[in-house]
Amino acid sequence: MSFFDKYNRLLKTHPFRVNMVTTGLLFGVGDGVAQKLFPSNHDHLDEEKPKYNVYRTMRAMIYGSCFFAPCGVLWYGKRLPLIKNPFVSVKNRETWSKNRVHLYDTLYRVAIDQIFIPGLFWIPMYNIVMSTLSGYENPLEVAFHKLQHNWWNVLTTNWMVWPGFQLISFFYIPVHLRIVAANICSVGWNCFLSYLYNGKAHGDHQKEEILDHLVDPDEEIEETTMVVY
Repeated sequence: MSFFDKYNRLLKTHPFRVNMVTTGLLFGVGDGVAQKLFPSNHDHLDEEKPKYNVYRTMRAMIYGSCFFAPCGVLWYGKRLPLIKNPFVSVKNRETWSKNRVHLYDTLYRVAIDQIFIPGLFWIPMYNIVMSTLSGYENPLEVAFHKLQHNWWNVLTTNWMVWPGFQLISFFYIPVHLRIVAANICSVGWNCFLSYLYNGKAHGDHQKEEILDHLVDPDEEIEETTMVVY
């Protein structure tokens, strides 16, 4: 039995545990690539050549493994596949081809997933968790400021990347492999987001003026894309 066969079997029998390990590792890879490719994005303002920030990678791995993966399995693996397009009648489901019915259901699932879930769940969760893990004294206040100023920009950025991928994923990829496929394809996306989000000393115990800079929407574009898929 090949590695892929064993891994595929484990995904079916232990979806939460396997996806938590895989997602955590891939989120860590995305952050690691960002730190290596974009060293000018300093984690410490007083360092000319910043060292690799292990704690920053650990934060990305914790978020991916302990928060995104379990919620992703529940949504993408358990709940979303059960949703059917209500605009397709029972009669049409009996007379149309399976591929046509599947396409209409897929389009509806993508619409539900992209219109409601990122803005109402993924974006708030990411901001709250990452602000907490970063060690801010008032993480909820920091998260609130980021959401208040950047929620719409983050959401529209998400819509430029993920609807097309999710359409292909929901139509062609088996349910138990969708989170893995998304995580693999999003290594570059996570790298980009990590580069933007972790600039300007993000993650340290900043002084008040640096915190103000992070939550000010008129400063850098780095705070406009903080959601990770």
